[in-house]
Amino acid sequence: MSEVRLEYGQSVVALPKDRLLEAMSGADMEKMRVLLLLASDEGLRGDYDKARAEITSRLDITGTAFDKDIEFWSAAGVIFLAGAADEKAPQADLTAKVVPAEPDSAKTKPEPKPETARGGKGKPLMPSALPTYTESQCADIISASPDLADVTAMCQQIVGKIFTPADIAVIVTMYDHLGLGGEYIVTLFSYLSGKGKNSLRYIERTAVNLFDEGVDTVDALNAYIKRKDEFEDNVGKIRSLIGAGQRELTAKEKKCFTCWLDEWCFPIDVITRAYEVTVDKIGDPSVSYMNKVLENWKNSGLTTLEAVEASLENYKKKKVEAAHGTETVNGAESGFQTDEFFEAALRRSYRGAGNPEDIPAAKG
Repeated sequence: MSEVRLEYGQSVVALPKDRLLEAMSGADMEKMRVLLLLASDEGLRGDYDKARAEITSRLDITGTAFDKDIEFWSAAGVIFLAGAADEKAPQADLTAKVVPAEPDSAKTKPEPKPETARGGKGKPLMPSALPTYTESQCADIISASPDLADVTAMCQQIVGKIFTPADIAVIVTMYDHLGLGGEYIVTLFSYLSGKGKNSLRYIERTAVNLFDEGVDTVDALNAYIKRKDEFEDNVGKIRSLIGAGQRELTAKEKKCFTCWLDEWCFPIDVITRAYEVTVDKIGDPSVSYMNKVLENWKNSGLTTLEAVEASLENYKKKKVEAAHGTETVNGAESGFQTDEFFEAALRRSYRGAGNPEDIPAAKG
């Protein structure tokens, strides 16, 4: 029988095994690549901005995608960001450093009761440096907060397990340290569990990240969930448009989808129209060509379907005038063929974004 051996060479990459294995089911190829680059290059872990610039360039992903990947691994407890300063904190060192996650055994037990985030010190400087509550402290807090016992029971039902003392401490941390209400906690548990994320460690990290971003009320959480659901729904619709099915999206596709939806804020009907224009022009659902079409519309201030349709209609009118050699430019008639010029310019711009051999010839 063959034996599989790892060729370690001169160096190895160390990662927290248990947390990594727990989080891997929700990690796509891009997230794994980001993590491996961080783990393999110590120089990148010392400066968040440097890591962001280097890794987005090497993987051809957006800064927004990188931030979301880091948020994922931080929420999973695989890494954490050290030195993310609070607005009122001393400005000694604001450099965010990606460092290995602190093992549970290394956390110090607070004496006396941990000071809460809502007790005057603002949000935590290091989201993962949470206090550890003893069983007796948890019992005292739950006794003093009758609704917290009900919240804990509902969360157990949501994730389908009986909580250990450590699990209960997570609920207490969210309630007492972060100051998140019972409705908020139950809503977050329901949302993440619906996504298949039942790990208490993952839920805790997500709560801390959301709190650090200012998503600390039920209304803010519901708005966040709505945005996330709309984004995922729209990505699914774009997948259907380009025929991607359930395959893994490429880094370029993820970069474009995030750009269209999160950065350029195009509604799905405008993206669908760009798809139609693309197929009409080149006979292929090319993401690169769609990106160029949408970029042209963005630069022209066309952000709604109505504005796009009006512009296309005007373009068709000029095309007819040009075909008859009667287009008027600056008050004078001209036989200039704007349609051919526009298509040629767009194709040149499209070719500049990728390899010429990847670009189908325009259909007549």
